[in-house]
Amino acid sequence: MFKRTKLWAGLSAATLVGATSLVGCTTESEVDSTTPAVESSAAEAKVMPTITIAGDGEGEGVVATESNLATDDIAYLTQLGLMRGHLHVGYQLYQAGHLSHAKTHMKHPESELYADIAPAFAARNVAGFATELKALATAVEQDLGKAVVTLAYDKLAFAIANSVAVVKQTSQLPAEQLKLVMQLLRVAGEEYAIAVVNGKMENAHEYQDAYGFTQIAKVVIANMDDNIEAKQAAHGIVEALNPLWPSLIPPETLTTEAGELYGAASKIEVLSLSI
Repeated sequence: MFKRTKLWAGLSAATLVGATSLVGCTTESEVDSTTPAVESSAAEAKVMPTITIAGDGEGEGVVATESNLATDDIAYLTQLGLMRGHLHVGYQLYQAGHLSHAKTHMKHPESELYADIAPAFAARNVAGFATELKALATAVEQDLGKAVVTLAYDKLAFAIANSVAVVKQTSQLPAEQLKLVMQLLRVAGEEYAIAVVNGKMENAHEYQDAYGFTQIAKVVIANMDDNIEAKQAAHGIVEALNPLWPSLIPPETLTTEAGELYGAASKIEVLSLSI
């Protein structure tokens, strides 16, 4: 049996209580940065090519085409995963009372990422979730309260699940799902490299993005079918990344680095090739 709608529905608001190891929140301030992502070393080179996803150029790439999102399931699921990551961290920030931070994460999927994937929905004959996405963004922007935001978030999670359901069954196999995890971790690494430069916090938004994308990677692993050994190994690899985010609002300095995310992506890739 393939869990064809469980992948994203598994991160509804009801599951968020135990989804994070974050411990405290410090400040509402966010520092913008134009510092480019740190390039990985030759030792971090990957066998499989990175799927570069269209977005705002802040670590999320700009070269994905409508055609590959329409035909390449992993590219399509990665784009959905990036959107889900923004929404996940935005929801958590809202629930924690960080309204200004929450607003920025809710605006990005609606204004940019959705436009990139909308043609793929048409090609795949799926309705998409523009209405639900708008409703959540509006609920946060207008600060309509936790109950309203939670309801909107859960409706959106269900709609995203329907968009996931159109991918091929073979794309739900453990090896393919691990490729998706790898892609999400790579993008998280790019974001984290922008956020933390020489131990200093330069961009809170990208720090939070990296967290959101990694949380979605955890959901993908949790919903993998079959191959319990690979699932447990992948879970351990991603759980080891928890110290990269001591809080939703980052501290001014950190000793963690993007290389930890790149390294985890490499380990996941090796795992995907072994099954």
